[in-house]
Amino acid sequence: MPSQPNSQRQSIWTLFKQQRLPAWQPILTPLNSALCLFAVAIMCIPLSLSLFQANASAVDITVHYDDATPCSFAYNSTGAFRYATTTGEVWQTGCVKDIQFRISKRLNKPVYLYYGLENFFQNHRRFTNSKSDVQLAGRHVTPKSIASLTSPLTYPGEIRHEGNRSITIDQKPYTFKDVVYTPAGLIPWSMFNDTFALFKLESPSNMASLRLLCNGSAFSRFTNKPLDGAGSCHKKGIAWTSDVENKYKKPHFPPASAAHPIWSAPRAAYDAPDGDAIPQPSPDTRSDNEFFNNGWYANEPGHRIPVTTDEDLMVWARTASLPKFRKLYRVIDVDLPIGTYVMRVGEHFDAASFGGKKSFSLATLSWLGGNNSFMAWMYFTIGAVCAVSGAAFLCVHRWYGDRALRAVATLLKAE
Repeated sequence: MPSQPNSQRQSIWTLFKQQRLPAWQPILTPLNSALCLFAVAIMCIPLSLSLFQANASAVDITVHYDDATPCSFAYNSTGAFRYATTTGEVWQTGCVKDIQFRISKRLNKPVYLYYGLENFFQNHRRFTNSKSDVQLAGRHVTPKSIASLTSPLTYPGEIRHEGNRSITIDQKPYTFKDVVYTPAGLIPWSMFNDTFALFKLESPSNMASLRLLCNGSAFSRFTNKPLDGAGSCHKKGIAWTSDVENKYKKPHFPPASAAHPIWSAPRAAYDAPDGDAIPQPSPDTRSDNEFFNNGWYANEPGHRIPVTTDEDLMVWARTASLPKFRKLYRVIDVDLPIGTYVMRVGEHFDAASFGGKKSFSLATLSWLGGNNSFMAWMYFTIGAVCAVSGAAFLCVHRWYGDRALRAVATLLKAE
């Protein structure tokens, strides 16, 4: 049998591969165990105190607003938001609420404004997959190519089985199933669309003394830049940088003679020459369908189709793991002193239909991040348990002594 090279033989017959490395294991005596437990307690308890201090500086205020006054989302004549068409049809839905609340501790800028939902299962597999990343990245798609992901909101009328309904776009006849929603899927369709405007109530006895701090709806959906009347807050930057730079782009607009035109927000929301969109883009006039021209979902007056570069859409599309969650809405760039405030909420999102609850939150951050009392209590509990256990081991060691010494003493007495 040929001999192996020395280098190969040495690499095989190593202590590590033959499991011949020298080993060491501690001998657990009461004294050694007590010292280890005290060491853990010394690390955990001071850390927990610093976490408690960080939580004290991170203020978090949450207010539920959906239970203040019931709001009707049916398309009737009593809603606060009025939608009219060129044919004379008028729909009204939703409501506006002024929610008064008090801030008892100063919130230093930046102050983060969140909206919250309960009992909304974004982690459902079908919901999580119900969007087309290819389409959102600005590439051309057809209803057939994305149907497996985005059905039943791939094309208008799909959810009501109206795919054969006729529509004229750019003077060319189509059916609904020839058109593709942009963006398509359950995630864009279900995007949270309540609006928030924060005011400071200068005089509690005079409700008219309101000073605007942040109007969350006064922002471009295309560039995310503030428009007139936005106040002292910003929207640009609330989404992940990777989403803004790589995943969400301006959609591909096919030519007028294309076989599959897109049904999206009005072109004016994308084509503003100064890189910004006007607050209320003028409706398209390319179709005989009012919902298409206004950028609404088919048969849903006022339900606007999201703009693909809207950071609100990017935040919403980052699905939550639990049915109770909150998402960043705006960042307020001024301090909020102690006082009374009013949040004017425009309700468009129907949470009552699935037994959900809605809220908004104002929060500041510390070096730890947001308010996280669980971590502070966890470290404190671990440290306290280790300290008590260490003291118990010391008592055992003191009362009963060392086993070896007691054994020797017993033998000496026996002699």
